[in-house]
Amino acid sequence: MLLSVNGISIFIKKNFRKANPEIMTLFSLHGYGGSSTDWKETTLLFGHEYQLVAIDLPGFGKSSKPRTDKFYKTEFLLQLIDDILNKLGVVDIVLVGYSMGGRFALQFANHYPDKMRALILESSSPGIKTLSEQMLRKKSDAELIAFIKNNSLKTFFTFWQNQTLFASQKNLPLKKLEAIQKSRILSNSKRGLINSLSNFGQGEMENLWQDLHKINIPTLLLSGNLDTKYTSLQNEMNKLFPNSTHKIIDGAGHNLHLEKPQVFVNLIKEFLQSLK
Repeated sequence: MLLSVNGISIFIKKNFRKANPEIMTLFSLHGYGGSSTDWKETTLLFGHEYQLVAIDLPGFGKSSKPRTDKFYKTEFLLQLIDDILNKLGVVDIVLVGYSMGGRFALQFANHYPDKMRALILESSSPGIKTLSEQMLRKKSDAELIAFIKNNSLKTFFTFWQNQTLFASQKNLPLKKLEAIQKSRILSNSKRGLINSLSNFGQGEMENLWQDLHKINIPTLLLSGNLDTKYTSLQNEMNKLFPNSTHKIIDGAGHNLHLEKPQVFVNLIKEFLQSLK
């Protein structure tokens, strides 16, 4: 369904007609270049035990891809999610975020902890620690923006998929990888990719390392043992959160819900059972 929120249209997938406050709601946020479709496999595995919501963030999937920068900035996105929750009538959510979506989920938890029952971060970090590292990332993002402008979406997503970060995905069936690639090319635009990176990339995100100790909601950190960078980051995060657990999935890299969907869902169900 398309929902009009704050002047733009947001595409939403959900498995219920009317929200039931007695049933726990999982609200999922995709990564860069992704969409709500990325959660299709895990949605089937979760079944109907939970209320499931997944959205296409502005600039991605079937949601609006506005030209104006404000629609991609953290402040707007925070208000956007809050307004979507109000419109859907869901409360006390479990917010699930993958990679870029995880960075935003953490921002939301920092600003709206009273709206959340729990937080699940998949292969995410609280931001870049130092100014020098942040400037290097901004430079890298600017180069990537130029690459997107000067190449086709097919060329960009081929380049994106060939990064070392996603190397473990080459073990997946070729048919599955081709379907993902096709979906990303069809559901994205240069405008959305560029505007999101310009306003919501790691170089632009607020550093929340110093705020983790204040986020007291139950938190599940998930990473793959083949993704040594984010496993290390989440080990460090786990020491700073007052109420967190870190689970590492063997044989998986950066995208756990794609590479090991059943294990991913089982760990989340186990975590959710502990909240009851």
